Amino acid sequence: MFKKLKMPSITIAKKLPIVVVSAALLVGAGVGFVSYQVSQNTVNSLTQQRLSTIASIRAETLSDLLTKMSNDLVKAAQDPNVVTNATELRKTWEQADADDPTAYLQEGFIDNNPNAENERHLANTAKQFTNYDFAHSRIHPELSTQAVNAGYKDIMMLSTDGVVVYSVFKQRDFATKIEPGTPLDSILQKAASSEVGSVVFTDFTPYPYYGGAPASFMGSKIVNEKGDFVGVLVFGVPYQTIADFIHLKKGLGETGETLLVGTDQLLRVDSTFTEENDAFVASLETEAVSKALEGEPAQSIAMGIDGNQVHVEAVPVEFAGVKWAMVATQDIKELFQPVAEMRNMMLIVGAIMLAIAVVAGLLATRTVTVPISRLTKTMRALADGDLDVEVRGTKGKDELGEMARAVEVFRENGIKVEQMTEAEKEASASRAAERQSMMQELQSAFGDVVDAAVDGDFSRRVQAEFPDQELNTLADGVNRLVETVDRGINETGKVLSALADANLTVRMEGEYKGAFDQLKTDTNRVNSKLSDVIGQLRSTSRALKVATSEILAGANDLSSRTNEQAATINQTSMTMNELSKTVLENAKEASDASTNADQVRETAEKGGEVMRQANEAMERITSSSNQISNIIGMIDDIAFQTNLLALNASVEAARAGEAGKGFAVVAVEVRRLAQSAANASSDVKKLIEQSVSEVEDGTKLVAEAASNLESMLEAARSNNAIMVSIADKSKAQATSIEQITTSVAQMDDMTQRNAALVEETNAAIEQTEAQASELDAIVDVFVTDASGSEHVSTPAAAPAAAPQQTGIKGLQQKVVTAAKSYLTRGNAAVKQEEDEQEDADWKEF
Repeated sequence: MFKKLKMPSITIAKKLPIVVVSAALLVGAGVGFVSYQVSQNTVNSLTQQRLSTIASIRAETLSDLLTKMSNDLVKAAQDPNVVTNATELRKTWEQADADDPTAYLQEGFIDNNPNAENERHLANTAKQFTNYDFAHSRIHPELSTQAVNAGYKDIMMLSTDGVVVYSVFKQRDFATKIEPGTPLDSILQKAASSEVGSVVFTDFTPYPYYGGAPASFMGSKIVNEKGDFVGVLVFGVPYQTIADFIHLKKGLGETGETLLVGTDQLLRVDSTFTEENDAFVASLETEAVSKALEGEPAQSIAMGIDGNQVHVEAVPVEFAGVKWAMVATQDIKELFQPVAEMRNMMLIVGAIMLAIAVVAGLLATRTVTVPISRLTKTMRALADGDLDVEVRGTKGKDELGEMARAVEVFRENGIKVEQMTEAEKEASASRAAERQSMMQELQSAFGDVVDAAVDGDFSRRVQAEFPDQELNTLADGVNRLVETVDRGINETGKVLSALADANLTVRMEGEYKGAFDQLKTDTNRVNSKLSDVIGQLRSTSRALKVATSEILAGANDLSSRTNEQAATINQTSMTMNELSKTVLENAKEASDASTNADQVRETAEKGGEVMRQANEAMERITSSSNQISNIIGMIDDIAFQTNLLALNASVEAARAGEAGKGFAVVAVEVRRLAQSAANASSDVKKLIEQSVSEVEDGTKLVAEAASNLESMLEAARSNNAIMVSIADKSKAQATSIEQITTSVAQMDDMTQRNAALVEETNAAIEQTEAQASELDAIVDVFVTDASGSEHVSTPAAAPAAAPQQTGIKGLQQKVVTAAKSYLTRGNAAVKQEEDEQEDADWKEF
């Protein structure tokens, strides 16, 4: 039914090498194809995971930044200071200049601002001394500090009728009426119909007041105590900060980048691989981006911005109703460069191993085919009657040597036949006929065996029994030769088959001589060397996996501590803001107290001057009282003398008798008048003395009051100096705390970035651990003996390079290079020290 397939009629000297080389080529091609497919699938999976992780981290960081901004916005919009001044700013804007308030305020805050363009926020007032200046100075310090510390593009306030009544950085949209269709108009319309405490948002779009640069705004409704809508507080999103973060190259190789794509399929940030600005110009229309905009992560292959084919990983990003796709791309050629290098390395290794197998097979087969061909020529010459031909190989100890000795017997017999007599020739002819018959039988038996061997079947044997012992010996030699070849090829096939199944434990165990012994040695040495290499690969991959696990544990711990530190710094920043406000209020109160103390000092100085004058007046009154007292004493003396004269006059009148009666009456009246004067003088003197005593007491009290006022004045002056010092120190503390707040905010921002970087590092280390596991799985495909799987040689313990090792030194170096590229190209977060240590571990074998 089935016809036996036969090889073309070519000599065994060609068929045998072809069989050996074909078997080696088949095994090598099978192992190489399987390894290449496994490597390609592994790299493809790891690439998708790495790019997806990077895109997810970028998306989460963008969402966190916008969420933090929205929380700050809602808190600021509910600040009583902002609420109070929202209406005031709108009223004073209109009162600034009835004809053109926009030009008037822009002239004061922009055109005549003494600060540089990027430092306009340093001016609290325009020095126009309008009501707008006072309202602006009440709200500007706090909002400008917040904008600078947080890095916002701007903080603005919109009135309900669409006027930009306030701006921190004073661009040309300040103090203007909002034009319809602009981002600020969209913010105002959305905020008017939104709930209190919610946030409205606009996508990035070119903004004319920023020179056409992209801008995005978020706003929150401002409501007063009565619940009336009085304005909108707007934060400008820091576009450049977001763009710089998205442009980070960490983990993306030389051709990778991350991009932000809007619902219109246009880029929101510039690509780093083109000279022109691609934002809002170039588009990235791929299936992955479309699915990401619909809310589903996806990947695809597409044409990149630079025109090259790239792998695209896209994840959705959404905030306040605005949707984007965060896209991570990398050039296909760079992604699969490790696979190409491994493929090239495998082709080189396969070619060298095939060359070794071909050379070994040719050498091994030539040790069989060359003697057979030589014996064939010798036997053909003998058959043609050439008995002078030399039979070579008779000294060999294998089956070919026995065959050569048998042919030598034929030659010697031929010589003897020629030397026989005619009778002997006749007898010999008879024997020759018999031998011819035996030779035909031998040729038939040998022909079947040789034909089967030519067809690759070494199971046939010479079964005929000859009466000639030499022929039997020759038949036995042929059988042993075929058996040896059959056994050698079978064992070699088992070893190659096991090698194809990744089993490196099978060896050639038979006893061979000559070329087959060399083939056995070379084959077993190849398996041993591959076992050593695979064992060292297994040990290195497991050591790499353990080290990566330890690094991952440390990185996770670092990530946890970094997050805690970020939370602490954030809380510290909030506390410092509150402390800064308190110190500013204290400084203001201290300044007011210093002013009041100065007024008290001036009043006390005036009171002290009044008390000094009163004291001088009291002293003058005391002096006048003393003079009056002296005058009263003189009047009292006059009254006493008058009374004495009147008494003398009365005595003289009595002596005069009747003639002196009238004079006596006058003397009595004068005496009575003097007595009254003396009494009145005594009363006045008492009153004057009492008045002097009271004046002296009053003088003492006035002097004491003056002394007390002087002490109060000194205390007031001292208190005034202390309050001035307190006010100056409070201002200095406020400045220092403001600087500390700025530094803490910067630390908070840096800590947030460090936390994001730690998250990226964790993702990269996890990818490295996965790659080590994949490498471990690839190596575990090979089966080696216990000693080979656990043995890891070191340069110090390795013997001097044997001659047979020099041929694979170059291969080992290529294996090192390809493995390093495979492990590091897809994961740029692995440290340089780990690469050097890994390189050293690989070079140990």
